[in-house]
Amino acid sequence: MNNFISKNHKILAIFGGIIIVLVITSGLLFGPFNGILPDSLREKLGYSVNTNVDDEVTVQLFIDFSGELQNINVTITIPANQTATAYSILLHANLTVGYENYPNGKYITSIGGVTEDISHSWQYLVDDEPGNVAADRYDLRAYDSKNVSWIFRTY
Repeated sequence: MNNFISKNHKILAIFGGIIIVLVITSGLLFGPFNGILPDSLREKLGYSVNTNVDDEVTVQLFIDFSGELQNINVTITIPANQTATAYSILLHANLTVGYENYPNGKYITSIGGVTEDISHSWQYLVDDEPGNVAADRYDLRAYDSKNVSWIFRTY
């Protein structure tokens, strides 16, 4: 093995360098470090771009507990420079939120003590359209959103 390494050290060094570049590039494009990319590239990759983070945002929050608790229908104002996502609006409403972390974001498992089970799960809609990304990645400011609904749905 030592003989193989000594004979092929240049090739191995080049191959190792290529692997390192690929890993770093993948982390920038698809991983947790994409935030340091320019907004124009982030937008092309499908990530939301905060264009007006200095603006306060007001959103109507509706939570349908499907009879488990009384529904909530409140207006939430999120101050400038604070995160405004489909997840963070729940925190701004002072609700307890359970979640599981995944590489693509937070998966909401409970709201206000109502926890998903074998036949129910939480789903969110923004302006009456189902969310297409993890709730903590749906930027309400970027899409000028006015309504967020969380529904405890039966499968």
